[in-house]
Amino acid sequence: MDLTWASSLFTVGVFISFVLVLFIVFSRKNKANYQDAANSIMQDDDTPNAQANHDNGA
Repeated sequence: MDLTWASSLFTVGVFISFVLVLFIVFSRKNKANYQDAANSIMQDDDTPNAQANHDNGA
């Protein structure tokens, strides 16, 4: 087994990993998790924290 075979096997392994990641990301089972993550940004309270110390200039 020479370097060409190792390079080819590595490329095939990376491609299979990429396809698996795409399958997991676009799976219908995970849609609710992604919707929750997307909505959490919009539902975040934008008011500053009441405990913030404004005397330090930061």
